Amino acid sequence: MVALPHFDREFTQAPHSFQEPANLPEQRLIRIDASQVLRGVCGTALLTSTFGVWIVPTGAGDPGMMLIKLVFSLVLFWAGMLCLFQSDGSSDLPEIALDTRARQLRVLYPQPGGRTARVVVHDLDDLTELSLRDRMLTARDRDGRQIVSLELHDARTEQTLRRALSLAA
Repeated sequence: MVALPHFDREFTQAPHSFQEPANLPEQRLIRIDASQVLRGVCGTALLTSTFGVWIVPTGAGDPGMMLIKLVFSLVLFWAGMLCLFQSDGSSDLPEIALDTRARQLRVLYPQPGGRTARVVVHDLDDLTELSLRDRMLTARDRDGRQIVSLELHDARTEQTLRRALSLAA
């Protein structure tokens, strides 16, 4: 059974989500990062030179030179793959800072350049829900709106947050 309100609600905007922070100007521009382009060009050049090593003729039966070419081409291959598939570490997900002394939860929203675009501060006493279940941190304000919902990827972070939340309680 589902309980529905007896009055109609009109929403002028989508509910707040951690994917698209509210009150920020919408930016749908294509961002080209020079370091990503340079990494792509270098990775492609290294992978191409992997095959170029074998085009250069050497002595017809020289096993030592063939071994050197094999090792050199493997090094070029892995260096090229690292350049192409290296993660730059930037993320659009917000960063959470839990201050147990000031009893505050800070949500830091990053900009594409890596700087912080916006910081939202919530008092822990004003939150109706702050839960850590199934490696998901969820926080809701007094109105029931979801402030943040983040998945935790490692057990160490989860245990640290559990200790911090027990100290804050």
